[in-house]
Amino acid sequence: MDIKRFVYQRKRLGYSQVALSKGICTQSTLSKFESNGQVPSLTILAQLCDRLGLTIDDLSKDNTSSIRYIRSLLDQIELALMIEHFPQAVSNLKKIRLEDLKSPQDRMQYYYLKGMIYTLTNNNASTSLFNFTKILDELDEQHRTIFSPLAYLGSGILYARQNSMEHADFFFSKVIAFLRSKADEDLEGVGRNYYLRIVTMMYYAAEYHSLNKRLEVSNQVLEATTKICASNHVTYFLPRIKLLEANNAIELGENSKKIRQLLTEAEVFARFNKNNVVEVQVAALLNNFDKTISNK
Repeated sequence: MDIKRFVYQRKRLGYSQVALSKGICTQSTLSKFESNGQVPSLTILAQLCDRLGLTIDDLSKDNTSSIRYIRSLLDQIELALMIEHFPQAVSNLKKIRLEDLKSPQDRMQYYYLKGMIYTLTNNNASTSLFNFTKILDELDEQHRTIFSPLAYLGSGILYARQNSMEHADFFFSKVIAFLRSKADEDLEGVGRNYYLRIVTMMYYAAEYHSLNKRLEVSNQVLEATTKICASNHVTYFLPRIKLLEANNAIELGENSKKIRQLLTEAEVFARFNKNNVVEVQVAALLNNFDKTISNK
């Protein structure tokens, strides 16, 4: 039995031993399984696996390599979206066949990523919504996983980009409510994917606040997001965070020194993370900003 894979999936989804075992078994039972290989009853093991989106058969070492490859691809796609490498994300998504995804967790990640790719590249809106609906109405009907708020997020972004703000408000209100429920959560030691998804939601919530001219609120969310990135040594989102802060500063009429500093920081982080999209946006904004200053 591949216990390492079980542990990897638990950490990947951001579960502590206490959280995973809650309502199923004692934390001691889970610890003995992970640390010493003491396999609990099949009923308990099946429930633990189900919570992780696994089956007991998934822990067989015979099929480990192919599943790990698929999950690695899914994580690569998610990272590519964070740094706005859309061609790479699209290319990797084409390598995955839905029928190869056996666990609900993997299917939800696939549908979330496909929906986000279509949304962020301004592709077919109905396809985007279909993918998010598969999560909300089929795979996570009880809305117990992080993929439900992520599906709300994708739907909100889609409607905001279509300037359908009433619909966008509905979905973003759910995202913001979820983030508020996690405001005091300690992200120390949680799985990498978990806190990156929290950061994803926080960034787009800040962007949405900015779109609605709630600039001070947007900046507060961006500040909290930056702190999470710093504490976890993550720079993927910093180019966009700094660019949004610069846009907010311009809207608020902040002094030119502060605006230029934010734009410079956005440019530096964009180059470091090879985010060409932000680099181009910063260059255009700097050019317009310099013209505005020179005309005063």
